[in-house]
Amino acid sequence: MKLHQLRALVAVADQGSIAGAARSLFVSQPAVTKAIRELESDIGITLLGRSVTGVTLTSTGESLVRRARLIVGELERAEEQMAMEKGALEGKITVGVTPITALTLLPGAYERFRKDMPQIRVTFLEQTTTRLLDNLRQGTLDFALGTSAEVLSDSAMQVTDLAVYPLAFAVRQNGLLAQATSLADLCDAEWLHSDTTGAYPIYVAELFRRHGLPPPQRMTLCTSQALLYSLAITFDAVIAWSLHAIGAVNVRGQFRRLDFVETTRDLKLQLMQRAGAIQTRPSEYFMRCIVDAAAV
Repeated sequence: MKLHQLRALVAVADQGSIAGAARSLFVSQPAVTKAIRELESDIGITLLGRSVTGVTLTSTGESLVRRARLIVGELERAEEQMAMEKGALEGKITVGVTPITALTLLPGAYERFRKDMPQIRVTFLEQTTTRLLDNLRQGTLDFALGTSAEVLSDSAMQVTDLAVYPLAFAVRQNGLLAQATSLADLCDAEWLHSDTTGAYPIYVAELFRRHGLPPPQRMTLCTSQALLYSLAITFDAVIAWSLHAIGAVNVRGQFRRLDFVETTRDLKLQLMQRAGAIQTRPSEYFMRCIVDAAAV
């Protein structure tokens, strides 16, 4: 029995599927399948029952996974301790982010990471999703945390879906647009957004056309989250953010959410890294903090 085989077995037991195990281990599904099959071959016993609905542990698998948890758990604790000892002396991480991640789970994950690895040098680079992917391919980023309304399909990337945030629209509470009660009241409004893919203006235009209305002519792209917020509270405009982000910045009641504007788009929060990338222990631990924060 090899350690990576036991790790794969524990991950499958915890996640309930090969796909879930692969995400939790930051490896591909074929890698997990291979590890399990090699383990079964080594001991000559079937550990997983496979069907069209997923996988389940056999009685032997249940017995082995209890011992495997002890082995893997102790080793992970030892690795984390050694990583922290090393981190006290040296190490750096470069993380790519899209604007909205600052308003989701990243700050909490970073707080945990910084507490355990205070000496690691961390650089956050805010970029568009396209730029993040390019820099991941080139190896200038260790990993990235981004948001997208589209399904990311890139064989060179390993992507872990962390959370889904519904899109929402809002206006400043003390502005004239706060009196709007229908989409028709927003035809002449300015619409602020941070989507660099061009998909958002198309979505808004289609929304208006479905209601027999001309699409808005003023669509303003702003990739700076701080400027987007400042503009939204300074003058009348419709802002497109995730529902989570609007809640995070609306602690003073500065915004009114436009519930009458239908939203059929969601933003996916994703952890991205180059396929086959070998992460440093601090980088691996930071990703673990992010995944754990998403699971809460």
